[in-house]
Amino acid sequence: MIQKLYFRSVFTVLVFLLGAGNGFSSIVQGASHAGLRYSHSDQGRDTLNRKAEKWTAAELWTQSVSQNLKLVNNAIVLEDNLLIENDAAALGSIRSEAWDTLARGVVIRKYLNLTVLPDQNAWISMLIYPMVPAEPMSGGKLEFRVNGNKPIVYELKHFWTSVPVPVSYLKKGKNQIEVRVHNPDEKFRIPMALSSVVKTIIGQPTSYTGNSERSNDQGKTWTYAGTSANIAEYPIRLKIQASDKRGWLQTPVINLADKGAGDLMYLPVKMESAGMKPDTLNAGGSGWQTRIRTGNTHLPEAGEWTDWRNFNGTLLPVDLNHRFVQLEFSFGSNTAGKSPQIRGLGLESRWRSVSSKDKIVISEVRNYPLIRSSFHFVHENPALPELQDFRRQFKLDQVVEGAKTEWEKIKLLRAWTAASWDWFLPNSEFDDLLSWDAQKILSGPLAKGNLSKKGGNCLHYAIVFAQACQSFGIPARIVNTNYAIWGGHELVEVWSRDYGKWIMADPNFDSMFYDKKTGIPLNILELHDLFLQTYYPDGEVIDRDQWSFEDRDRRANRIDPDKLPIAMEVGGKAFSGKINQDYVWWKVTMNKENSGYSGGYGFYNTAEVRWVPRSNWLSQKLPLPVTHGRTHWGWDGYYAWTDPQTPETPEHRYYVRRASDMYGRLCSVDFSVQYLNEGRIKINMATETPGFSHFSLVVNGIQITEKGNSAFVNLVEGNNTIEIKSVDALGNAGVVSGLKISYLGVN
Repeated sequence: MIQKLYFRSVFTVLVFLLGAGNGFSSIVQGASHAGLRYSHSDQGRDTLNRKAEKWTAAELWTQSVSQNLKLVNNAIVLEDNLLIENDAAALGSIRSEAWDTLARGVVIRKYLNLTVLPDQNAWISMLIYPMVPAEPMSGGKLEFRVNGNKPIVYELKHFWTSVPVPVSYLKKGKNQIEVRVHNPDEKFRIPMALSSVVKTIIGQPTSYTGNSERSNDQGKTWTYAGTSANIAEYPIRLKIQASDKRGWLQTPVINLADKGAGDLMYLPVKMESAGMKPDTLNAGGSGWQTRIRTGNTHLPEAGEWTDWRNFNGTLLPVDLNHRFVQLEFSFGSNTAGKSPQIRGLGLESRWRSVSSKDKIVISEVRNYPLIRSSFHFVHENPALPELQDFRRQFKLDQVVEGAKTEWEKIKLLRAWTAASWDWFLPNSEFDDLLSWDAQKILSGPLAKGNLSKKGGNCLHYAIVFAQACQSFGIPARIVNTNYAIWGGHELVEVWSRDYGKWIMADPNFDSMFYDKKTGIPLNILELHDLFLQTYYPDGEVIDRDQWSFEDRDRRANRIDPDKLPIAMEVGGKAFSGKINQDYVWWKVTMNKENSGYSGGYGFYNTAEVRWVPRSNWLSQKLPLPVTHGRTHWGWDGYYAWTDPQTPETPEHRYYVRRASDMYGRLCSVDFSVQYLNEGRIKINMATETPGFSHFSLVVNGIQITEKGNSAFVNLVEGNNTIEIKSVDALGNAGVVSGLKISYLGVN
């Protein structure tokens, strides 16, 4: 019921490589290396070997990495969600001057520039909070007027609006959007992005030059939003169905020759030719570009690859022994906004085996294929001095004393964080929260009147816990989630070497979830999938404009939490007030006393998922969200999850559509072996290990340290055992990759 996104790539392979004059024959049993679907191979000892492969668009999409593209009706096309905004970088301040009021007689307006027009649909996305009436879904209405056209009356149902705008109302260039209350007794609060915050973030004067204005006399006279010393921008955005960006797709590495023993040991070959047949539509006139790179190792990360180079035609320029290739397709929209389509790819290759008379038997392989992501995620180096100062200052080694495993360390650090202070929401008395530094959070930031108070809300628990983990070389990142209108939560995902996967941990409430059957802790996307299965069965699409308390309780009342396939692991150290004393916070309606509380700080709260796109907050201070978690996630830098049941949020820019883009494999080694001659092999290695220091190899009991991507080994006659681990800057070793290989000498 819970889909496992990761597994340990451990399998046994029996391979006999028998030298016989001009080539090799092989018998392979076992699992294959992750890669493109193998279709056909015709190999012979003294003949020219041929191979043909073919992939549908869906297969390419699943196995490739890409940006600004999506899969629709078995074709890969350009994304057509374009966000136009200029407030996201500085939105979120809790200072009083960062808030405006929309009431009777007041009109606000925003100018937004369009370089392209929408193909079909457009929406106004605006962050706004009701005051009278006091809640969304209580009848409060707004009027939006676009470029002087007929007003659009919109009832506020979520703090982020999704106001449909007729395409005919919009024009290229400068567009004017006016907003006012619909009924005279209504009142709303609007957060604003301040120019002073932008200056703090980017270190130079703001580009805010009056794109947002307000009028106190029904639009007769206008002034800039904010003040003359601190110009502000309203969080009014346009999301249009169009694209003005190029998309690109990179295929996984393609092996042009034989599969290799256990998809691991690659014998010498001479490449003769290779050609591709892309299945495309409307590719002409779009600036279509194809690039190629080739290499001698199984991954570019393992070294010995060419740079990307432009490629025209169908015959691939394969050099001698460059048996591995990778293709990249990039394109923009055609005239009339039509997207080209990638509907499949075919590839054919020819090669000859290189003669050898050696005999080799591989009896066991343990490998962890690298999972490549479409997004660049930067992890913090655990050896960073600021992290190690934090570890010493707060005596974290004493916190984890007695832990026998890394997993025990994680739970002890989670409990320590949860017990460090009582939760509170920073308010306008405090400065904007621009620092993501655990030492400052625990030291108590100064506020007006010399008020000092350590800690903060769930974000601050997440930052402290994540950096505590990082100080021990445990990778950690922050994810924000939410369901229902009123709130959400800041959680942490840690990479567990013990389980070989990303796992959700909540340091605010000292808890996490696990699968009842397997006992394996779960990550946030696994919880999101279970949320959909439980509360939105049969493929029902989430409509957040219907996130009422009544709808929440109606769905929850159909479910018996005791029958769910997950359980919660609780450490018992949460210091968070009355709301979670019984630690059943993940049930939607906890009890009569808290029946109005959405309780979904956990499994129920994973309807919307957004990752903060990096975790090196100490070595790279900015950009980061302003006062993150105090307003409804208006920053546009998040990686927001979307799937067929979870539509794109109109206020955001970057969307994650494949689990592999966020759930890669860390602290492990993906390796291959090149057979050279007379028992000599070359091991090519790749890893994604934050703070990587070196590879540690043990060859027949002898320790070898290798800082590069390859190591040469001379096999002894008989049995050989090779173990490989990645090691970080603190000396933490990852899981063991390796193989057992018998060298039987020359026939």
